[in-house]
Amino acid sequence: MRYYPDLSEELIRVVIVHPGDFLLPELGEELGNYAERKLRERKVEVIKGVRVASYDGLHVTLTDGKSIPASTLIWTAGVKPSPVIAPLPGQKERGRLLVNEFLGVPGVPGLWAAGDCAAVPDSKTGKFHPPTAQHGLREGLIAAKNIEAAILGRPPRPFVFTTLGQLATIGRRTGVAMVFGMKFSGFVAWGLWRMVYLMKLPRLPKKLRVLVGWTLDLLFARDIEQMITLRDVEALSELAGRIRARVKQQQSSVTVASTPDSVIRNQI
Repeated sequence: MRYYPDLSEELIRVVIVHPGDFLLPELGEELGNYAERKLRERKVEVIKGVRVASYDGLHVTLTDGKSIPASTLIWTAGVKPSPVIAPLPGQKERGRLLVNEFLGVPGVPGLWAAGDCAAVPDSKTGKFHPPTAQHGLREGLIAAKNIEAAILGRPPRPFVFTTLGQLATIGRRTGVAMVFGMKFSGFVAWGLWRMVYLMKLPRLPKKLRVLVGWTLDLLFARDIEQMITLRDVEALSELAGRIRARVKQQQSSVTVASTPDSVIRNQI
């Protein structure tokens, strides 16, 4: 609202719909509840235990039957494996190739998988390793070494890795983090998230550009820019068409309902 004086609080509504019992389930209930509390303090509505069933461009319908008027929908559905995996031989696990501890596909000699395309079993937990960057990078390295070992006739190496931690930023210099089992929240977690993000960026010039941009954001106010593209115009045209169709449908239903009264008046 500070950057758009024509807006009022009545025109702004932000709703988060989450199917679980608490937000950020990967980080645990404690940090998830902290994130929800901070969001609610910023007047963000949080609806848990339901999913989005449909969206017609004007209303979001939830699985419990409730409807939320919305002109903007941001959908986050997680990581999806590449469609090139579907025709490949081998057992699938939610669309991913099921591999053994050596990242090889059982029953298919010469086929390995890693990262988002692989369902890698975790011998410690009995579940699968999450498809995150820290796992994918290490899986790719082990897969390459095992391919080399297969060519040279050496024994393969199993993939063994424990998650180092997970971090998330929730805005306004606030974040949540769990590193080596220790939990952080607030400004410390936000700073840790930025530090790890900067370390993971490739090449020094990109690191410096991002660091300079972050420094300027701390010293100066936010720079708001808006660029209208052809895609934006098409989206607005589609939205206007849906609104006109809905209004026309409502007017049609009202006309049908009022027909008997008009007929009676004419007869009188």
